[in-house]
Amino acid sequence: MMQNTLVQPGLHGAFVADGFDALPTEAWPSRISAKLTGQRLAVKDVFDIAGLRAGGGNPAWRAEQPVATRTALAVRGLLEEGAQWIGKTVTDELTYSLAGVNVHYGTPENPADAARVPGGSSSGSAVAVAAGHADVALGTDCGGSVRLPASYCGIWGMRPTHGRIATDGCLTLAHSFDTVGWFARDARTLIDAFEVLARSIVGTGDEAFALHVPRQLLACVDTDIESRFADSLQALRDAVTYVEPDASLADWARAFRVLQAGEIAQRHGQWAREHASSFGADVGARFATSLTVTPEQIAAAQRVRIRAIEAMTHALPSSTYWLVPTVPGVAPRADASAQTVDHARARSQQMLCVAGLAGLPQVNMPWASFDGAPVGLSIIGARGADENVLRVAQAVHEMTHQA
Repeated sequence: MMQNTLVQPGLHGAFVADGFDALPTEAWPSRISAKLTGQRLAVKDVFDIAGLRAGGGNPAWRAEQPVATRTALAVRGLLEEGAQWIGKTVTDELTYSLAGVNVHYGTPENPADAARVPGGSSSGSAVAVAAGHADVALGTDCGGSVRLPASYCGIWGMRPTHGRIATDGCLTLAHSFDTVGWFARDARTLIDAFEVLARSIVGTGDEAFALHVPRQLLACVDTDIESRFADSLQALRDAVTYVEPDASLADWARAFRVLQAGEIAQRHGQWAREHASSFGADVGARFATSLTVTPEQIAAAQRVRIRAIEAMTHALPSSTYWLVPTVPGVAPRADASAQTVDHARARSQQMLCVAGLAGLPQVNMPWASFDGAPVGLSIIGARGADENVLRVAQAVHEMTHQA
């Protein structure tokens, strides 16, 4: 274990010591304006920072990386708007996990419930925000690596429309799924970060919107969460309709896994073969599986993806959004068996693959706790509707917490 040397101690194990509380001079951009002045920024250790190495959660990977000469565009944009650098945060190995467990650097402690995992792969960034060490934290979301830890840690998190935020200077796992994402403890800060990163304005319009609750996704959640969700809908009953979209979640999740694995093999397959012994058992097994995916499997999965995109285009017309718990349940316990963690991952993928396959924006908002462990609610919108997804999520959060 290398936690004492590579992870900053005493801060929930969220930060990587390289780059903690000190930003190399060459990484500081000129301040353009001050929208984020005073907002502390933490950054997942997959983004380039001039003067530092991007470690990617794996010591063998880090050892082969050059010292970055440029800072990733997303990081630079936030710094230019006055964000205050706090440090780099722990990630699951090459981001290929949803648990938040790293065999090399340890598991960042979930501030909401220290007995449970924080969720990955943006675990350190989620923990940094949830623990109050940072106000904004950048992560990446491929299969749910912002949305799931945001739910598990009880904070706000956003996966934008695929391609909306530039990934230049960022290690990606699967190129057609990965997005830059981020966390905050409140909606306003989440929105401020979006407006900086997307160079857009969310606004405060009061346009009417319709909320659809997809029965297929709701069927994935635990019974106690479904019951609490039904109670929360009372505050929204005039805007909510239950729907049954043309969605086979098991097929969609299977297609997502195949396509993701195929892209991982494209990008990282050779390195994974040569460094198989450097991975923890769970991540290593996923990389090994990615190398066995066949062209026939990829072609079949791509056909499923096309149908999923068509189905979601039909399901989300203008001013219509899906509302659903983000994941099936609370975070698994940190001492849970590998089988329990894998089961939670598989169930979560059925809910998270929707936005992933179709490239849709999704916002997780804090919602409820079950024996002290959080679960979030999500708003999912059509491609490119990020501004409205943020606006609707803020409105829904206010309505459900006033009830």
